[in-house]
Amino acid sequence: MSQADVGATTEHSSFVGTLTGCAQRELFLTFLITMLGLFIRNLTLPWIFLGRRYDTGRFTYWLKFVADVIFLCVPSLLAMTVLNEHLILLSTIMIIISAVLLIFVLFEAAEQHHNHHQLSVILRQSWSRFVEEQHKPTQFVTYFRSLTMILVTLAILAVDFPIFPRKYAKTEKFGHSMMDVGVAAFLFQAALGSRMAKSPSSGRQLSHHSPRPWYLSSTFLLFALGAGRAVLLEVIGYPQHVTEYGVHWNFFFTMAAIRILSSSILPRCYPLVLSVIFGICHQTMLKSTGLQAWILDESANRRENLITANAEGLTSLMGYLTIFYASLAIGEFMAKTSIRIKSWIRRCFQLFALSLILFFIQIAAEKCVDPPCRRVVNATYIFSQLTLMTFATGVCLSIQMFNTVAWCSSFPQFSNGEDPYSVVSPCLSDSINRHSLLFFLVSNVLTGLVNLSVDAHRQPPHIAFPILLAYVTVCTGLMHFLEYRKIKFATRPHAE
Repeated sequence: MSQADVGATTEHSSFVGTLTGCAQRELFLTFLITMLGLFIRNLTLPWIFLGRRYDTGRFTYWLKFVADVIFLCVPSLLAMTVLNEHLILLSTIMIIISAVLLIFVLFEAAEQHHNHHQLSVILRQSWSRFVEEQHKPTQFVTYFRSLTMILVTLAILAVDFPIFPRKYAKTEKFGHSMMDVGVAAFLFQAALGSRMAKSPSSGRQLSHHSPRPWYLSSTFLLFALGAGRAVLLEVIGYPQHVTEYGVHWNFFFTMAAIRILSSSILPRCYPLVLSVIFGICHQTMLKSTGLQAWILDESANRRENLITANAEGLTSLMGYLTIFYASLAIGEFMAKTSIRIKSWIRRCFQLFALSLILFFIQIAAEKCVDPPCRRVVNATYIFSQLTLMTFATGVCLSIQMFNTVAWCSSFPQFSNGEDPYSVVSPCLSDSINRHSLLFFLVSNVLTGLVNLSVDAHRQPPHIAFPILLAYVTVCTGLMHFLEYRKIKFATRPHAE
C-alpha cells in the first residue's frame, strides 16, 4: 500500500470514529421518530387511498412505495443528518401530528357509531376478542426488524459524510452512539423472531421443510460473506476501521459465531439464567484479567498475530451472546401472551416497564463498573442496548395494537380488508423483513460503490443528503420490486 493510501485510510478511520458519542436520549428519540413515521403512515394511508387495496393496479402499488419512503425513511434520515440538533422539536411535531390524526380517526368512528358511548362499548368489546391468525399477532416483530434495518443501513453510509454528526459515529472507548447499535439490534430481532415464530399465540403453522444442504445454511452463508468481505476489502485497499472488530473480523463473523454457539453448542433452555451467567463471566473476565484495559490501549495491543489482530471481535463474542440470550428471554416472555387483544395491550405497558427497569440497572452499572463500551461489550453496554431494544419493541407493538383494535372496532376505512393490515399494505416493512439479509448486503455493496465513486467525507450537505436519499430509495426499491414481481404473477392486478 502506498503512502498516499495509508494516509487516506488513516484519515477515513479517524473521520468515522468518535471519542465521546452522543447522549442516550438522542438514540431513543431517533428510534421514536422512525416509529412515529410508521404510526403516521398507518393513520393516513387508509384515508389517502380510501381503504383501496394495493393490488388494484401498478400505479397504486408504487404510489404507496413513495409514501413509505416519505414516512419510514425520510424521518430517520432527517434525524441523523440535518435535524440531529432538533430531535426534541421533530419528535414533538410528529407526536402532535399523530395525536391530531388519532383524534380525527376516533371522531370519525364515533360519528359512524352515532355516539361516543357506543364507540366506547365497541372498543371494550374488541379488547376481549381473540387475536386470530388473520390478525398477524407477530406484525410488531416485522415492524421492529424493518425499521431497525432502515436505521442501520442509513447509518453505514451516512457516517462517511460530514452531514452525519460525529457524535453518532462509532465510539472509540466509552459512550453511546447510533453506529454502536447495529449488532445488538440484529441479535435482538433474531432472538425475538425465533421465539415468537414458535409461540402458540403467533397463529403460525410451523412447516416442516426438508433440511437444506450445509452450503445453503444461513450460518455458512454468513461465514462466506464475512470471509469474502475481509478478502475483498484487503484486495481493493478499502479503508477499514480496525478498532471496530479488529483487522480481519467483521459483522458477519460475529453473527455466524453467535448462531453456531447458540444453536449447535449451547442449549436454548433457561435463556435468562444463561444470559446472567454469561454476563457475569464476561464482565469478570474483562476487569479481573485486565483484558478491557489492554484492548482499549492502542499502544499495548500491537496486533502481532491472528488472535491479537482481532481482539475486539473475539472478546466481544461472550458479551453479544449475553445480549442474544437475554433477548431470547424477552422473546419467551412475549410468546406467553394470551390470545386476547387486551393481553397484548397489557404487554405494551409491561415492555415499557421492563425497559425502565433495565435503564435503572444500566445507570447503576455506569456508576459501579464503567460507561458502555462497544469494543468489548461490557455489562453497561449490554443493559443500554437491551433498554433501547425493549423500548422500541414496545412502541412497535403499540402501533400494531392500534391497527388491530381499529379493524376489530370497524373504524371507517380501517376495516375494509380481511385483516387489520389490508388497508395499509403493501408496507415497505414487509418487503424488507422478507429479504432482510439481501437488503443488508445490497446496502453494503452500494456503500462501497458510493465511497469508491466520491470523496464522501468532503461532500457538503446539499450534495450528501440527495445521495443518501437516493441510496435508501434504491435499497428499499429493490426489495419492494421483489415483492411486486410475486404479486404481479400470483395475482394479476385489475384494471385501474
